[in-house]
Amino acid sequence: MGRSAVIIKSNPYGLILNLDPELPFDELREAVADKFKKSAGFFKNATLALTFRGRVLTKEQELQLLEAVVQNSGIHVICIVDENKETAEYYKKAVTHAMEKQKEEDGQFYRGTLRSGQTLETESSIVIIGDVNPGAQVISKGNIVVLGCCMGNIYAGASGNSGCFAAALTMKPMQVRIADKLARSAIVKKTDSGEYPIDPKIIFIKDGHLQIKPISGDTLSEYLG
Repeated sequence: MGRSAVIIKSNPYGLILNLDPELPFDELREAVADKFKKSAGFFKNATLALTFRGRVLTKEQELQLLEAVVQNSGIHVICIVDENKETAEYYKKAVTHAMEKQKEEDGQFYRGTLRSGQTLETESSIVIIGDVNPGAQVISKGNIVVLGCCMGNIYAGASGNSGCFAAALTMKPMQVRIADKLARSAIVKKTDSGEYPIDPKIIFIKDGHLQIKPISGDTLSEYLG
């Protein structure tokens, strides 16, 4: 079961699962379950839609893969979206409705990629469905979650809350700050246009220092503890 069996990518309204077209279905289902089990803490309580790509599936197979995703993560799946214009429009409406409902509660969503020069500021926690490119910045008084590649500047706990965190499917920020703790990266440059593998990480303050760690059950226990 190789790495390429299941590849997760973000789109403007949710997640795309690129599936190996040749792998026997039972092995593919196990690969999907394993992929989401490893990132269960990252996706906890997220409300998303899914698209399956790269393989023709029966309705029964779709349901089995959906079950593998839900049972091995905290994702609330709104719908499974086919890649045709008509269904995509329904997908957009369904996800937008869920986002508006979430915004009325605690936190909000931002759909799309933030590019160099753009700044997103929010009074509450934010989930970004897209990338944060070098030169862009996100400032939140709550938590920041990027369902994509984070290569810009992120500032969580902007009101001074040291209990906030930042997380991303790919964490390569130029600069990250939580409350009064700041760290800079010498790796990612403002002109960086490289692609990085999905490697979910979370950044939080522990014992007065910024900690960056892979997202796992142990890491989340450490953060919550």
